[in-house]
Amino acid sequence: MASIVRETQDDENVAPYIAGTPMKSNSGISVDKAQNTVLRSTRSGKPSEPMESSFFQTPLRGNVSTKLSSTHDTVTAIFRDICFDDSYSAHIIHGANGVGKTYCAYQCTQMPTASEIFSDGIIWLGLGYKNHLRFRDLIELYHQILSQMHIPRKTWPCFDDIFHLFDRSMIDEEEENIEEKRAMTQARDVMSHCIGGSNVLICIDGLVEGADVVFFQFQSHTVNGNKCRSLATTPNSPNKKIDKLKSWHLSCLTSSDARIFFMNHVNAKALNNQEVMSIMKNIYDPCRGNVMSIKMICKLVNDKIAGGETTRLTKFIKKFQSAPVDPKMQIFIILEAVFSHSSLGEILSKLAWRCFAAFCNVFTRENCGRPFVPKSPTRTLFRAVAERFLKDRSYNLETHSVLEIVDKIIEFLVQLDLLNFIDGFDCNQTPRQFYQVSSDILQDFGEQLSGNKDTSRKFHALLIHEYISMFSGINAAFGSNEIDFYMLKYLPLHSMQANDFEDASLTLQDARFIEERLKFMGLLNGIKKHIEDTRKLAGKLKHMKEDTANVFMAISYQNCTRALVKELLHENTGIIYGGNKKETLEAMWMLAFSLFSSFLVKDGCAVVQKAMEFEHKNDTNRIFKMDRKLIQNLSKTPNGDNNKCTRAVILLGSSMVQCGMKKVHAMNLLMNGLTQLAVSLGLESLEVARAHVYVGEYFYRDFNMYRYARHLFKQALPTFLRELGKESEELYDAIILVGKSSIHVGDLDTALDILEKIDPKLSGTIAVDVKIKLGYIYTVKGNHDKAQFILNEARAMSSDQEITNRIDEMYEKSVQLSGRCSI
Repeated sequence: MASIVRETQDDENVAPYIAGTPMKSNSGISVDKAQNTVLRSTRSGKPSEPMESSFFQTPLRGNVSTKLSSTHDTVTAIFRDICFDDSYSAHIIHGANGVGKTYCAYQCTQMPTASEIFSDGIIWLGLGYKNHLRFRDLIELYHQILSQMHIPRKTWPCFDDIFHLFDRSMIDEEEENIEEKRAMTQARDVMSHCIGGSNVLICIDGLVEGADVVFFQFQSHTVNGNKCRSLATTPNSPNKKIDKLKSWHLSCLTSSDARIFFMNHVNAKALNNQEVMSIMKNIYDPCRGNVMSIKMICKLVNDKIAGGETTRLTKFIKKFQSAPVDPKMQIFIILEAVFSHSSLGEILSKLAWRCFAAFCNVFTRENCGRPFVPKSPTRTLFRAVAERFLKDRSYNLETHSVLEIVDKIIEFLVQLDLLNFIDGFDCNQTPRQFYQVSSDILQDFGEQLSGNKDTSRKFHALLIHEYISMFSGINAAFGSNEIDFYMLKYLPLHSMQANDFEDASLTLQDARFIEERLKFMGLLNGIKKHIEDTRKLAGKLKHMKEDTANVFMAISYQNCTRALVKELLHENTGIIYGGNKKETLEAMWMLAFSLFSSFLVKDGCAVVQKAMEFEHKNDTNRIFKMDRKLIQNLSKTPNGDNNKCTRAVILLGSSMVQCGMKKVHAMNLLMNGLTQLAVSLGLESLEVARAHVYVGEYFYRDFNMYRYARHLFKQALPTFLRELGKESEELYDAIILVGKSSIHVGDLDTALDILEKIDPKLSGTIAVDVKIKLGYIYTVKGNHDKAQFILNEARAMSSDQEITNRIDEMYEKSVQLSGRCSI
């Protein structure tokens, strides 16, 4: 049976994949997705949160054995266009949840010629339909692409010079979105210069907005005939025309396709049970738009028949057939039946339910909706849950040990396709076995199974208690380095989720924990994760007592600094954390920047001063370019004086701009300082108004972010007018800056209105500058008589030869455009 491919003129999660070598999965890894689909292609042409990028990364390679079905013809049609139709650089597969988008995309990576055609790699990025793609997420995804392509880190493109403001409080959301998309487009262009000439297929599974696939269209400007292609899955087709994008719509299965799919996945024992088969009839028909439900029903039927639960299976069938045709309701009813009197028996079935809920709750992280969890942490968690569960029910453990029960439950969850089992490698290329919830819908249900936050907290506490017992030598034979490595990265997170803030605080301040973390994760990834955990815990502690949070953060970062200094001191005798001098200093700047962002200026300056001791003053490639005397003076800023710290942060940001040091971070400090000063003193304060103009000039002159600059200038006008009067020089300056920035954003009418009114009140060089701007606007608007008149006035007032030459050039241009000759 062949799938139907129709083309019109209008224009879920698999293991990651690299270099044409897929992952191994004894559960099929979402091979249950849409084995038979009807496909329609359109030529029209709305991406979520990235998976973790360090430590236990998405596994990168392994082996797999999958069967081709009738979907092969459908996949072949998509893959053929990806490879040989050069008029499209990106393709998206869209359709309802569960219809088989991920399966089709995955099968494209399995085609026999895929690794040959895309010789530089086949990359898989699983996003999970959680959140809309943001600038930071995009950069993280780019880093994952570069990592999976095995491009050396030292040759990675730098995105630090792309200016993007992360604070929405100063502008409206629409303008913020425009600026963010602009920054994302710039990042895409930077990435294109790095990989645009490669033969690579990039698969992005789970874009929220299909239109965001444009950020993965990497065009080469120098290499012809390259095969840099993108393939994305998304629930909806893009709502706007996109160049070089082809869209493929997956519709529901036909009744015949659904029946064949069902019959292929029910085992022989179930097929030979005439009583059950007569009752089931067309149970698959309501699931034609949700192939995952059909597959789960098949697994359920097989399990119930194997356990001799024919009566309970009959009750399930009747309940399912009378249920509404809603994918989530269908899956809920199936899950309810799966964990009720399964082949495991009544008690262990309930334990399996509890273990699955624990897995979904404990191993769900903010930046990774369905992470790949190593086998050892999974068994550790399940063991803790099992011991508590079975103890409360006086279960007889004489016949089976707890570990045997745990392995049996894991096997059951994999067999029922609730968990995927992946045999792959971690980021250090060490063989690892991983588990992952098989779909986003199941993940959502699993998180709801705990019932409340208190139950979820207890799950985290169980994992921590079990790990500490193992770490202390109890049951050490069950553990391995794998669980230690996992907890090095996630122990603080689980402590916070268990509401054990004291334990999390002590862990993050522990020098030995920090050193071990850096050894395993590497300098930059280790420091980045430590900063993330420290800031998260500090945010929770601030709700209780701000001073305590600040002291905790300072001590945690001080111990990190000591570890990094130890690395620098050992540079000549051997690297202990796997970094080099530049990486170590970069890590120290990350700590200092985090402290400055939290207005702990004194502690941040202490880190900077320590780092400067290891940098040569005359080195042009220095990371810390700020003036040493400035840092020395600011190091005396008391952390308890919020206003002084805020002013110091603004001064640090401006100093960084002037010396050309990390302008993105400088911009962040300027905005954070300005925002905090406004909160502390109030928007009506004259100091705050002057700070708006001061910071706005950096956005205007150095960042070329004219919309933000104009907004900041406008904020100062009411205060200047009220406090200084309508004839004040500062008010005039702010008004002129509003007019200038309006020109750059294309609002010429506003600029003309402002500058015309202010022009008669000015004198000197500022008057000349305003007249030049007016001459430019008049020229653009075609009013050449006024343009030439105002430029003549400017020429007469100017004594600077360079400015006079500039005026003459503008005058000649206006004359040429007016069609008249200058006399």
